[in-house]
Amino acid sequence: MKWLVTGGAGFIGTNLVAHLAGAGEEVCVIDDLSRLGSERNAEFLKEQFDIKPVVIDVSDRQELSSFLDREEGFDAVAHLAGQVSLLESIRNPRRDFEINATGTLNILEWVRTRSSDATVIGMSSNKVYGDLRAVRITETPTRYVAPDWPNGFNESLPLDPHGPYGCSKGTADQYLADYARTFGLRTASLRQSSVYGPHQHPRSDQGWVAHLVGEAVCERQIRLNGVGKQVRDLLHARDLARLFVLLAGCLEPYAINQINVGGGPSNALSILELFGWLAETADLDVRFLPGEERPSDQPVFISDNSLVTRLTGWVPEIGVDSGLRQVLQAAQQD
Repeated sequence: MKWLVTGGAGFIGTNLVAHLAGAGEEVCVIDDLSRLGSERNAEFLKEQFDIKPVVIDVSDRQELSSFLDREEGFDAVAHLAGQVSLLESIRNPRRDFEINATGTLNILEWVRTRSSDATVIGMSSNKVYGDLRAVRITETPTRYVAPDWPNGFNESLPLDPHGPYGCSKGTADQYLADYARTFGLRTASLRQSSVYGPHQHPRSDQGWVAHLVGEAVCERQIRLNGVGKQVRDLLHARDLARLFVLLAGCLEPYAINQINVGGGPSNALSILELFGWLAETADLDVRFLPGEERPSDQPVFISDNSLVTRLTGWVPEIGVDSGLRQVLQAAQQD
C-alpha cells in the first residue's frame, strides 16, 4: 500500500512510519517540523528508512494540494498533523483551529477530489467529551474512579468539547464522520487517550508519562496540576501503529467510525500510582507538590475498546508495566 502520513515526524507519526516502513510499505511523510523533537525524529526516519519528511503546513491548502497532486494518489492517509496542547490552544485559539480543523478539512477535500478510494484515519481526542464533571466520580487514596463506567467510557458518552483544543479536535472529528456520510469516503476518527512510547519529546502540558518519569529520574521536584489522582489508560504507540494498519484494511464507504481508543482498564494509571511504580521499580523517591488543576481537566478517562475490537479484532498487547520500563530506561539514558 501507499501511505501518506501527515505529522509523520511527530511522536505518533514516527512510530507509525517506522512500523509501515519496516513492513515494506511505501510511505510519504509531511510535517512542518514545528514541534519540539520533530527534527530529531526526521533525522531518525532518514537514517533508518531513507524517508525524508517534506516540510508542509497542513493548514496551507495551496501548498498542501500542490504537493499532493504530484503524488498521484494514496491507498491510505494517516492524518496525524495537529496542535496537541490544551494550554497552547488557550494561548492561541486561532492557530489551534487552523491546524486541527482547517488542516483536517484540507486533507479531506484533497482526498475527496483527487484520491477518493483512499482510507483516511484521523486523530481526535478524549477532550471532545469535555471535563466529565457530569459523570459520578468517587475517590480512593490513589485515584479518581468513575464507578458507573467499570469497563471505561464508550462512544455513548455525550460530546461536550471544552477549550479551543477540544473544539478544534471535535470539529475535525465531525468532519471525518461527515465526509463518510455525505461523500462516501472511508474514514475513521480515533478519540484516543494517553499515548506514550519511543520518539516522544514531552513537555509538562503534553506527554505526561514521559515528562514525569524524566523529572523523577533527574530528581527534580514536581509541581502537579491537582493532587495527582487523575487517571488515564496508557496506550503504547506501537500498539496504535498496528491499529492503523488494521483499520486501513476494513473501513467501508459511508460508514461512521468515531472510535474510543486507549489502553483500556488494565492499563489505567493515576499520577500517584505512577510515582508508586517508580518508587518500587527504580527506588526513586519522587518529590512533588499539589497545584491548581488545569482548565477542563478530566479526573478520569479510560477507554472502553469494545467497538474498535469488534471492528478490527485489535487489542493492546504492550502492558503498562512493560511500556513504563521502556520509558524509564530511555529517561535514564538521556
